[in-house]
Parts: sequence; structure tokens; C-alpha cells
Amino acid sequence: MHLYNDLFTPAQKKLLEETSEYTETRLAKDAKHFDETGEYPQELLEYFFQKKVFELVSSGDRADLAAFFEIIRIVSTKFAALASIMLTQAFYAIVPVSQFGTESQKSKLLAQLVDRQKIGAFGLTEESETSQNSTDVKTVAWETKTGWEISGEKKYLSNAPIADVFLIVAATRQLDGKEGQGLFIIDQGTPGLKINEPMNKMGVRSLPVAGASLNHVKVSADSLLGQKAEGKKQVEIVMNLMKLAVAIQALGIAQGSFTKGLDYLNLVRRIGNRLIDNQDIQYRMADLRTNIYSAEAFVRQIILTDPQNTIDVAMAKLLTANVAVDATETIIQLTGGYGYMKDSEIERYVRDAKITAIYGGSSRSQKEIIAKHWIENR
Repeated sequence: MHLYNDLFTPAQKKLLEETSEYTETRLAKDAKHFDETGEYPQELLEYFFQKKVFELVSSGDRADLAAFFEIIRIVSTKFAALASIMLTQAFYAIVPVSQFGTESQKSKLLAQLVDRQKIGAFGLTEESETSQNSTDVKTVAWETKTGWEISGEKKYLSNAPIADVFLIVAATRQLDGKEGQGLFIIDQGTPGLKINEPMNKMGVRSLPVAGASLNHVKVSADSLLGQKAEGKKQVEIVMNLMKLAVAIQALGIAQGSFTKGLDYLNLVRRIGNRLIDNQDIQYRMADLRTNIYSAEAFVRQIILTDPQNTIDVAMAKLLTANVAVDATETIIQLTGGYGYMKDSEIERYVRDAKITAIYGGSSRSQKEIIAKHWIENR
């Protein structure tokens, strides 16, 4: 991985070193508390805003983007829920505005999203699983003489309970009869927008998630992101980056679980021998390390070459989610009763790993994306 690390500037390397230290000293200590209570880790998140970490996402520089991904990986090794909050703000709020917003929209929103003055949420998923790929969006925005009127239901919006602004994906019905899709900027408190009760989740428990109802929500004409109904293209670009972020998060979870398990296997003895002295356990850990390393190399290659190769990104998310789930479940098996107990924190890795196969597009939907071009090109 040396070539990948050589990509970073001295300033970026310093930021990554500081992130590693903060993760090992503060996040490792506090993650258990926030998992048990489900509280929003405001103070821990504030550290990354103060370090101007989110400027890495809005700069448009490939090395900055790679550095942000690396921060997500590092944080995920100890506190995956905080990483979820961060990647949601980055790729579901900052990226859409910075890449597609008009100058007016950027001027109004971008600095506030980067500096923590506003938290954003992204509404894509609906009742149908396929809506994760924006192919079956039922929420509709009707163009009016003064702007747009939007109605529909959205599910599983990360950061929604604490969000100040929402980006909502909706099918568009224009006055001239044209149909398309757009992303709409809607402020919290807009009449007709209702955020449902926060959901009680199995994993990443500090990530606030809720559904949203839009009942004839009226917004101005300049609420359409980029002033263009190009939602399908915009969503694909956003989702590719989001999937890479989740893939990196999955790697962090797998690596954190592996390290935690290896520490235990090296420490605990049975009949005078360490657990790791058992050859079967050695083989299983060797398989895990190989799978994690291979997945990491694949994801980093995509980041360096083409983060918008939709098929490669889908393969990366599918692969890393599988690796994270397999690694965490194997570790809990090898550590036995210890791993099953909450005090060990190993069981938290198992719960957190599950979400990487679901949000940002399910593993099933990634398989459909990968297979689609075979069918179309026959």
C-alpha cells in the first residue's frame, strides 16, 4: 500500500496521523458508551469539523478525496457509527451541492455544510428496494408558476432527525409536459415536510435515522439542484461515491474486528497454549487477513483510477460488505463467549458490519448492477 500512501501531501499525512491518534485515544474509549445509549456524538464529530476534514470533499482534488476516504476507514476501526454520520454529511450533502449546485446554491449552502453550521440528509430510498438506484422513485415534484410542489414518502434518511437541510430525489413533472428527475433542496421546517420518529437500530446506533413525509411541500424554483432536472445522472454520481465510502467503512470494521480478535487470541491461554497457537485458528485468521488485504487493494485501486466506474464501485461495495460480515462473524466464533459479551465490543463489530450490506445500496442491488451489462450487451 506504499504507493497509495505516497499520494498524500505532508499536510494530508499529518491529518491522517492525528486522526489515527484521536481514534485510538478518544474514539476507542467512547464508542461503547454511544453504542449503548444511541446518543448523537456531537462532541466527537466537532473534532473533525475543527480539523476542516470536510473541506477535503468539496475541493475536487483526487488526493483530498482519497484522504477523506482514509479518515473514514480509520474512524470505522473503532467507531463505525461516527463514520456513518461523517460520510452522510460528506457524500449526501456536501458533494451534491459542490458538484451540481448553482453558484447561488453553493454560496448559500456549501460553507455552512462544510463548517457544521448545517447538517444535511439525502432522501432517495422509498418502499421499493429498487428506489435505492433511483429507477423507481414515486415521490413527485410538480412544477408550478412559482416553483415546485412535492409529495411522497422517503425511508431511512441518515442524519434526518438532526438535519437542517434535505436533498430529496423526486420525479419531475414540468409545465411543458416534460418528465424527468431532480434533486430538491428543502429546509427543515418547511410546511408539509414531516420527519418521523428516529428509528431504533441494531447497529451503528449513534447514527440518527428516520423516514420523511412530504405532503404538498412548496419550494421556490431555485430549490431544484443545479436548476436542471438531471436527477438520475446526479444520483448515480453521488451513489458511486457513497458506495465507495461504505466500502471503505466496511474495510475499517473488518480491520478493527480482526485486530480486536487477534489481541484476544494472542493473550488468552488454554492448557498452557495461546488460542492463536492452534493451527486451525491460524489458518482461519490467515484467510481473513488475506481477504481484508485483497479487498483493500481493490477499493484503493478504484479510488486512484476511476471512482465513477459504476460496475467497479458496485463490485467493491459487494466485496467489502461480504468481507466485513465474514470477518466479524468469524472473529466472534473464534473468541467464543468473550466475543459474545458486550464488554468485549466484538459483538458491536458484528452488528455494525451488517449495515454495510444494506445502506448505500443493498448487496442484492449491487449484483444487479454488475450483471446488467451482460444482459444488455448479449
